[in-house]
Amino acid sequence: MSRKIFVIWNPFAGGKALRVCKKLSETLNNQEVDYQVFDTNESKSATTTVSEFLDASFTDLIIIGGDGTINESVNGLNHDIPVSILPAGTGDDFIKNVAIGKTLEVQIDTAINGEIKRIDLGQCNNRKFVNGVGIGFDGQIVEDMASKRVPLLTGHAAYYYHVLRILGGYRERKFDYQIDDRPFQKDLILLTIGNGTTFGGGFKLMPEAKVDDGLLEICEIGKVSGLRRFLNINKLSGGTHGSLKEINFYKAKSVKVGANNLLYAHIDGERMGQPPYEIKVLPEKLQLRVFNNFK
Repeated sequence: MSRKIFVIWNPFAGGKALRVCKKLSETLNNQEVDYQVFDTNESKSATTTVSEFLDASFTDLIIIGGDGTINESVNGLNHDIPVSILPAGTGDDFIKNVAIGKTLEVQIDTAINGEIKRIDLGQCNNRKFVNGVGIGFDGQIVEDMASKRVPLLTGHAAYYYHVLRILGGYRERKFDYQIDDRPFQKDLILLTIGNGTTFGGGFKLMPEAKVDDGLLEICEIGKVSGLRRFLNINKLSGGTHGSLKEINFYKAKSVKVGANNLLYAHIDGERMGQPPYEIKVLPEKLQLRVFNNFK
């Protein structure tokens, strides 16, 4: 069967996305591979574009963009075909979980010719995710970035500005939640449910998460004083925060979070709103092209 590749890219990801798209097109032309390029725009998300135009004639999907573009594309995908990712976003957190190569040339070769590996997805209410859902502190950051924009600050700079702005004074919130069949009621700074390891452009919240184990990784952070938050924030980057007594990890197939209008959430770094949420793992849901088999 001849191949026909659906390429979607996010022009709002900046110059990197355009450069990657041009290089990919050049390579596909040189290899005489049939393909079509689609972009996201202000009126159509990647979800809408993929859902409307990716029909049964396409054999592959290549996504150029960041975590948000990956999330939207996967949510529009209605066919079980191999998916490839060429990272061109700000944080590119999800791709830290899989091997696609270090250079653009290798990444493009992986996108076209890579080994196919089945990985898990998550689902929060009716929306799928590749990386995770953050509720509480990290959800508040994304909410503030969307509602309290700071002139001249974008990407990592905007994210870290909001982290530092609210880190010391963010109050614990009451969480009523269930991990598999086990109920909890706790005051927490955050509750993050991950398929992947890394969030916020480099915070390794779930160091033991694996995208192919059929489980979600849960990180809960309880009451930590303002000063200790600043003193230990570097541990989140290194994934060594499990040594703190206020932090617990769990593995589960499902999580339920009760309604609370003081809690905000993100899904793969995008604004999600407020609970209630029903979150579950979708084992081996996605075919992904990778550079080498990974563990």
